[in-house]
Amino acid sequence: MKRFEVGARVHEATYGLGSVIAVEDAFTRIQFDDNTVRKFLTSIAKIEPSSEPAPTTRPRTRKRKTTKTAKAKAKARPVEPPAEADPHLEAELDGDD
Repeated sequence: MKRFEVGARVHEATYGLGSVIAVEDAFTRIQFDDNTVRKFLTSIAKIEPSSEPAPTTRPRTRKRKTTKTAKAKAKARPVEPPAEADPHLEAELDGDD
């Protein structure tokens, strides 16, 4: 069974080049050059060592967009109408009884 050390550069047929970030009992976790992280069952994965150096900069991860429905729900919250004044309180304030 192939075992890789953390930090080793590897190539996987589907995802390309990456760096090993964790080696667990039966799994190898790889961060690929496009910033995705994948977990492979080491015994069946087609992972090969690579001498290609890691990129100097990795692509930025994109922020998740908020869904339109969340924004629509926030805008559609019902606005409570102003509370109606109690006629008895208005009379007390005016001084009329």
